[in-house]
Amino acid sequence: MPIGEVFLNAMLVILAFSGVLGLTSMFLSHRREMARIKSGNQSRSAALTHENIELKETVSLMQDRIAVLEQIAVDPARRTADEIEKLR
Repeated sequence: MPIGEVFLNAMLVILAFSGVLGLTSMFLSHRREMARIKSGNQSRSAALTHENIELKETVSLMQDRIAVLEQIAVDPARRTADEIEKLR
């Protein structure tokens, strides 16, 4: 077998091996990026869930306060004055 043919075969093997390594590297890089994005979405989702719970509690407290203010606004002045005097 001539030396040129051996050299050509060796170059083809090296080229094929390099291609496989390159594709594997790209695949693994993609998988790492997807894992990073997925973990970021999960932490963001947890933060949004926590914020949602806090907002629901705040809305509930505000509804209670509005109910008290509505009661004060529609009650006769005499009744409100009597209740204030009872508290003193």
